[in-house]
Amino acid sequence: MAVNNVNMVIAYGECDICSAQLLKDMMADTIGEGEKKLVVDIKNLRYIDSSGLAAMLWARHKIEEQGGRLVVIGLNGNLHRAFIPFGDMLETADSLNDAIDMLGSGAESARF
Repeated sequence: MAVNNVNMVIAYGECDICSAQLLKDMMADTIGEGEKKLVVDIKNLRYIDSSGLAAMLWARHKIEEQGGRLVVIGLNGNLHRAFIPFGDMLETADSLNDAIDMLGSGAESARF
């Protein structure tokens, strides 16, 4: 899905060792098309474990190799806690509009 020339992956349900590969594959497909702006929306996730976070870190690394950026949106209370240890490694934004602005302007997000 693309919004304002920014591609978006939307995650639902739970992202654990059983489903993290699906998230990684969805991000890899988008990045593999040469995309340089990716938003991962996790507002509909109820749970994420280290394998899901590792998939996002992998995607961030791959997109940065192409000169792009990945921004995560939709952190809620439980997910916010899971992201705290990765605050310096994953950019986050409060909304899709904020993420689009960041990706369009090159501005950096607030980090944990």
